[in-house]
Amino acid sequence: MPDYRTYGARDDRIAKDGDVGFIGFNNRLRPDQLQPGMLADAQNVRLDRNGEAVARNGVDLLVAPIVVGSDALTLPFYLPTLAQEGDGTTAILDDDAVNAIYGSCAYSDPAIQDSQYIIIAANTKAVAIDVSDGTTTDINYVSGTVVSNSVDMLQAFNKVFIFRDGQAALEWDGDFNNDFELVESGAYSQPTQLSPSAVDITDGKATATFSSLADLNGTTVGHTIEIETVGNSGLVVGERYVVAERDDSVPSISFFVQHADVQNASNVIFQRDVSVGLGFTHMPAPPYAIYHQRRLVMPFNYTVNDAEGSFTRRDSSDEVIASDILDSDTYDQIYAQYRFNAGTADFVVGLHSFAEDTLLVFNRNSIHAVKNSSDVANASVQLLTNEVGCLARKSIVQVGNRVIFLSDNGVYSTEFIDEYNLRGTGTPLSEPIDATIKRINSDYADKSVGVYFDNRYYLAVPLDGATENNAILIFNFLNKQWESIDTVKDDNYHNANLILAGRGSNRGVYSINNIGGVHKIDSRTDGYDRIVTQIGGSEVIKYSSGGITTRQYTLGSIDRKKWKDFDFHIQSQEDGSVNADFLAEVENPDSTLDLGSLQGIYGDAGLRINEDVSVRGRIGGLRGYGIQFTINNTGGRPRIRSVGATGSISMRSTNIAI
Repeated sequence: MPDYRTYGARDDRIAKDGDVGFIGFNNRLRPDQLQPGMLADAQNVRLDRNGEAVARNGVDLLVAPIVVGSDALTLPFYLPTLAQEGDGTTAILDDDAVNAIYGSCAYSDPAIQDSQYIIIAANTKAVAIDVSDGTTTDINYVSGTVVSNSVDMLQAFNKVFIFRDGQAALEWDGDFNNDFELVESGAYSQPTQLSPSAVDITDGKATATFSSLADLNGTTVGHTIEIETVGNSGLVVGERYVVAERDDSVPSISFFVQHADVQNASNVIFQRDVSVGLGFTHMPAPPYAIYHQRRLVMPFNYTVNDAEGSFTRRDSSDEVIASDILDSDTYDQIYAQYRFNAGTADFVVGLHSFAEDTLLVFNRNSIHAVKNSSDVANASVQLLTNEVGCLARKSIVQVGNRVIFLSDNGVYSTEFIDEYNLRGTGTPLSEPIDATIKRINSDYADKSVGVYFDNRYYLAVPLDGATENNAILIFNFLNKQWESIDTVKDDNYHNANLILAGRGSNRGVYSINNIGGVHKIDSRTDGYDRIVTQIGGSEVIKYSSGGITTRQYTLGSIDRKKWKDFDFHIQSQEDGSVNADFLAEVENPDSTLDLGSLQGIYGDAGLRINEDVSVRGRIGGLRGYGIQFTINNTGGRPRIRSVGATGSISMRSTNIAI
């Protein structure tokens, strides 16, 4: 619309306000307080560095590998009435029928470069899903084992572990022909003397050969052995060596020495290190663990009893314990155990392996660091802060020298500077979206899970009355702003876990839920979400509708204006047409105006493939202090480049306006 070329002394000049690009959204401030480039709301969009707001890619279903067993009791179910007795109708509770996904993790075979899997734990089996093509392989549990509650999963030591709170964990060696087996439990036998049948030394490498695997007594790579009897080997009593290799096919162990070559030496006796104080213990039935400095570190909530598979709950929830190096089965109850804020109303929520041999321990009300943890006997514990704690274990994500996590104050970011000393930001990272943070269901906030990918922090949370993570909040590190609130238009869909997996074009964030689906987010360019919403159910296709609400344009004045017209710059996609609805909202006095749609302007096809247009229209002299626009995508994935409005001050009277 052309402006006036000249103005008289009593004319109100036509002014313009708007944005030529967008970098984030902020719902903490009033819309009229926002700076140029900021949105008041952003749903299911991505904000590019060039300022475009584009509807997000759709969620794609990788695979739905779980099928309900024929005898499973599914909801809703109906018990037979008295009139039905004898007609063969029964309700069956069968733990052997697959009815949920209880845990998941990424897995990669270290020997195969392109090996990329997601492994899920159902109640009767685990399933390995090849990310490259969605093919699946069942991995059975050891006979008699059933998973019936939420579990945590981890790959470490070339194994995959399924941690079951208060029960013996399961471990799998990566061989698809083998089952998940129970880890060792019961009484722990202290290391005994190792008596190899022969010792050979060749070019500084000593190889001790044993008659059977049992004779190794659990000795593996990373264990320290001490020479007790030398025989005719040329070794020296008291020398200590670290096991460098173990070969179960022989069986044998190898270590490096500075002695002359010798063949078939006999009468050599080794001794593994023994524990002090309370002695070694097997894995103490943790709810989860992390891999840190060649050890597994986990909450120390249970005592391992002498009876196989028996555990007793300990009185404290503020202790962690670390395994021996490269040994997931051995834990020293004195030197490898740490306690934090003993005697206070605090408990361990999560663990994170940080740089410089630092283990971060996130308590509910504090954060601690264990330094020099590779030497457990000399490790030190340091309180970093007792002003903030962690609310959700899986929300902890490291980005460079920053660690991000969900706290009571919202999403918090801590930065490690000056030789990795902790420095917290003055305000929560989520302060600009505080209105959204307050919608998180605090009773289920501990289920929140985060992941970092493509310069973005994805945080799945339960909003409003949801008991599962029904929304994903996204922070864009390039723009340094919150970018979007992502949701799927189905109340049954949720994000129980977010996993970064895959290679090449398959690399991305995968969402796993307990209702049978493994989905890749930001995947479908058509803007549709292809999902499953129940075990054994058919796929459901939903349009990922969303949009933006601009800041409030005021022409830089608190006076009432007469709004004249609007101008939106929009582009369609190269592979599809788009449609969008437009709405204007004026404040003081309040009113709304339907501005139409792309389809209404350009016909049933909307904005056709690869078109770039300026959508202009009249507002009709609507009066008010400020105006803001909402653009909702209703077809395809429109790219919104700029939004603007023109108007003039319509009332300069000093009288009270109503």
